Amino acid sequence: MFIFSSKPPNAFRCMRWLAISLWIILTYSITLPAVGQVPIIAEPRPFQFDFYPNTVVRSTTAGQVHNPPASMMTTYNIPRAGASSEEQRRSADEDIRRHQMEAAQKQKMLDKANAELDEMHIDYQFPFNDLPEKKLYFDAFNYIKKVLNGDEPMNLEATIFFVEHAYDPSLNYDEFSQQLSKAANVIGLKMAQDRISPDDNLGKIMTTFRFVSDTISVYSRKSETNITSYPKTYDFEDFWGQKDYKKMFVSKLMKEGSGQCHSLPLYFLVLCERIKCDASLAFAPNHSFVKFQDKRGAWHNLELTNGMLATDHFMVESGYIKAESIQNRIYLQPLTKKQTIVQCLNDLALGYVKKYGYDPFVKACTQLAIDNDKNSLSAHQINANYFMTLDSYIRYQYKVKRIGKEVYQQDEKAKSIYESVIGANKFIERLGYTDMPQDVYEAWLKSAQNEANKQQHTKEVKVLRGMIEIK
Repeated sequence: MFIFSSKPPNAFRCMRWLAISLWIILTYSITLPAVGQVPIIAEPRPFQFDFYPNTVVRSTTAGQVHNPPASMMTTYNIPRAGASSEEQRRSADEDIRRHQMEAAQKQKMLDKANAELDEMHIDYQFPFNDLPEKKLYFDAFNYIKKVLNGDEPMNLEATIFFVEHAYDPSLNYDEFSQQLSKAANVIGLKMAQDRISPDDNLGKIMTTFRFVSDTISVYSRKSETNITSYPKTYDFEDFWGQKDYKKMFVSKLMKEGSGQCHSLPLYFLVLCERIKCDASLAFAPNHSFVKFQDKRGAWHNLELTNGMLATDHFMVESGYIKAESIQNRIYLQPLTKKQTIVQCLNDLALGYVKKYGYDPFVKACTQLAIDNDKNSLSAHQINANYFMTLDSYIRYQYKVKRIGKEVYQQDEKAKSIYESVIGANKFIERLGYTDMPQDVYEAWLKSAQNEANKQQHTKEVKVLRGMIEIK
């Protein structure tokens, strides 16, 4: 089981958690588009401490010894030679009294020192609050972990629902599944109407593509009704889910008939899973799309945001795909189904951050993701954001507690976390990632509609349809 704490947080932890949450909201708000990559993380700069002239810098080094004040350097009585038993008793009583006073003074100083050290205590991990509503996230994590470990079959439909339901508990799986069943039924009826072999993988893909991107009408003998399906359009409003994170969801797409480059490819792949055909998720900068193979083994790209086939050349035209990104297989490469499940795990982490902020759950998600896909760009970006926010939180504690920079500079734990930020950013850079500004992304996406790309689309569709087996 995925358990962070077996006991409810005490009052102190609750107050500390609330204070930290307020700090994160007021001083470190991060906008997280969940398109396929999360935002580029700025290179961290050395922290600038405010100087506090009246602050005494105290070291927290364990085992440090301080000499006691002169008032506590007690000289014990030594009875004179030949002293009577009564004099010896009085001398011993005085020594005992002084010893007790000295012990009390030492304890008082120790209590004061411990209180000062408590004030200087630094948390090197985010606090975790085991809220009841987080159980949906833990359930989703545990399910995905079982899938990745081979203890559950790979089911993209169930995985996506687990992720979206964790964020939006109002979702109902029966409704979610029924909508997919209806869509798969229309695709099957269309294939039968066009006399496409039910075993033709390319025929299934092209019919699903047509279902998502075009208006189609079929007749159902079972219900004796005509069914008309309309294209799934691109939702230009808040397409990165910055205001409403549910804009990214497949469930929202099915309900409203519009989505974007996150939900449209996932929807397409779930339909492919339903009708048992092979297609793959792929990424470009700030973008995801579908790749599939024709009968000759050649790869093609489905750009579902505009309902067109797109070439790799069009993807590269954005100017933000480096050679390293292709070598490291983060862009333009078809993902395996396991890698697609890993991407859903990244989506789970992003939704959690959007709702609750960073804590150990996010780190557990990124670790599981990287363990199963070592070059998962989204996982590494979330991981870098995690460490950057943790580094900022530690620095914030130093400022609030007015602890001098000399102590910070000797803090090995803080230094290690800062180095994790640097290392995570450098790894992302080595993968070949370059930040693509939003306005450039929008302009690139719209360029798909130019005449040359439309002609290429028409030509490619004609060739592919010629390969489809007709009964």
